[in-house]
Amino acid sequence: MGGHGHHQAGNENNMQETDEQMTGKIQRIDTIKWNPNHFHLEALDAGNAFTVLGGAPAFTLATIGALMSFSYYSGQSRQYNFYANNFRGFGRMAFGFTLGLALGYKFFGDRQRLHNAYIAECVRRRYPESMGLNTADLWKYKGVKPNHEFYRWV
Repeated sequence: MGGHGHHQAGNENNMQETDEQMTGKIQRIDTIKWNPNHFHLEALDAGNAFTVLGGAPAFTLATIGALMSFSYYSGQSRQYNFYANNFRGFGRMAFGFTLGLALGYKFFGDRQRLHNAYIAECVRRRYPESMGLNTADLWKYKGVKPNHEFYRWV
């Protein structure tokens, strides 16, 4: 009853959707347990971070935030020396970029994919044997509790 070659009947009455469509919707933990590798995203991959944060619209909003923040700072009449001016200007741009990116994530971020990736990471860490699972047609296993040996409490 290990993770390889394990068979359990799925629910054929579930709504049919592709495995790729399922990654874009929040899934229950039991559904993710059937194939955590399918929902897992590499955290340090720039493409994944770009997609989860909201893509081009979110980063456009972040850039606008940085420019607005810097324009507010540069509009002051107080003069600083070269070092202080650059340091404070960069700080203002970073502050505006962060606020703009947070707002962009709120409007354009993919929170469903982030949730599924987080749950998949937790499952993979707690049950390392689950990394060998490669179940396909996950729509059949929505609402079906996985009974793999390594998921059982002893």
